[in-house]
Amino acid sequence: MSAQAWIAAAIFIASYIAIASEKIDRTIIALVGAALMLITGLIDQSNAFNHIDLNVILLLAGMMIIVNIVKRSGLFEWLALSTAKVTGGQPILLLITLSLITAFTSAFLDNVTTMMLMAPMTLLIADALRIDPVPLLISETMASNIGGTATLIGDPPNLLIGSAANLSFLDFLTNMAPLVLVILVVFTFMGTGLFGKALRKSTPNVAVLASLQPRKAIKDRPLLWKSVAVLGIVFVAFILHEALGIHPATVALGGAALLLLISQLPPRKKNIDPIETLLAEIDWPTLFFFIGMFIMIAGLQATGVINTLLDLLVLLTGSNVLFASMVIMWGAAVLTMVTSAVPFVLAMIPVIHGLAAQGVQPIEPLWWSLAFGACLGANGTIIGSAANMVVMGISNKSGHKITFGRFARKGLPITLVSLALASLYIWLRYFVLAGD
Repeated sequence: MSAQAWIAAAIFIASYIAIASEKIDRTIIALVGAALMLITGLIDQSNAFNHIDLNVILLLAGMMIIVNIVKRSGLFEWLALSTAKVTGGQPILLLITLSLITAFTSAFLDNVTTMMLMAPMTLLIADALRIDPVPLLISETMASNIGGTATLIGDPPNLLIGSAANLSFLDFLTNMAPLVLVILVVFTFMGTGLFGKALRKSTPNVAVLASLQPRKAIKDRPLLWKSVAVLGIVFVAFILHEALGIHPATVALGGAALLLLISQLPPRKKNIDPIETLLAEIDWPTLFFFIGMFIMIAGLQATGVINTLLDLLVLLTGSNVLFASMVIMWGAAVLTMVTSAVPFVLAMIPVIHGLAAQGVQPIEPLWWSLAFGACLGANGTIIGSAANMVVMGISNKSGHKITFGRFARKGLPITLVSLALASLYIWLRYFVLAGD
């Protein structure tokens, strides 16, 4: 490699390590790394900015706006309280039901947002029933990572892969969701065993259920129905976006604009939040983290580091696409367990493009393997995903400590089983059955 390539690699590796250490906020690290790539002349500004994937950035921003409005209706609180009443406060049934609801929700919202909504409600329910919330929270977090694997918008790695590989919402649904459903069934049985012992020690205060009134959780009924209508339109548009000839980011922005508009129209409450408040609640640090990472990866491409990684992967796997799929999947999972999945996914995207340019076929299994590894690997450790970290913070602040060891003891077995199932699925669907 050239001197510039070594400098670019050093900047990226140092940034990667700094992100993993969590000593400094990941957004600051990504922006510093991007600035160094530009200041040192490893890539010019025009080229760097052209590599920022606005489809990803604007899709995230649009969905964040939608969620910020929907949560003001009280929909999520209603769902949690209704679940507590339906399950009769039985801890095991509550564990299963909340986990499945979280998995489903996470498929259509990103998993961080899902857990920011679910965690406080779970603590409220657990405190009312006088049961330990930690098993519920850990199970929900893992369910959110599994559920988010199923769709284009469920997890940030999928957004990156879908945009880079031009894969649609329907592509993800038909290729990822079948296995995710199987994993959820397995997860439900494993979770009952892994978390059941701790929950069975609790004697729930079921008498409190009589005082829970889910209807009172609805803060703004007109906004609720407007939100449900827009969410339905957005979901249908995501499925049909290829046929409609529009990109996912356009769907998200269109849905956000529509909900912003109709939320201001009568019938509405007088105290509806102004646009400044709604936009201020967008997760700007996450968006700028992605922007910084896009620029750093552009620097790696411009200096030839990505081509070196491509050569190493070809040397390791030869022309064996199945072997390459397994290396990518398990490699993504392991690195996701020790740091964010995003840097590895961004680094692998141009490598897979390079394999496709060299005529390696079929290339599709490599994309799905990368997605499965990055998403499912998040359950291995507490630092495997931002959703895990969000839940740990919320739980710890409430006085219910979630330690690294406690999470890993539950998460590693689930992760290994999930990845084994994913490996079998990739082999059967894309190599055995595809060859018939």
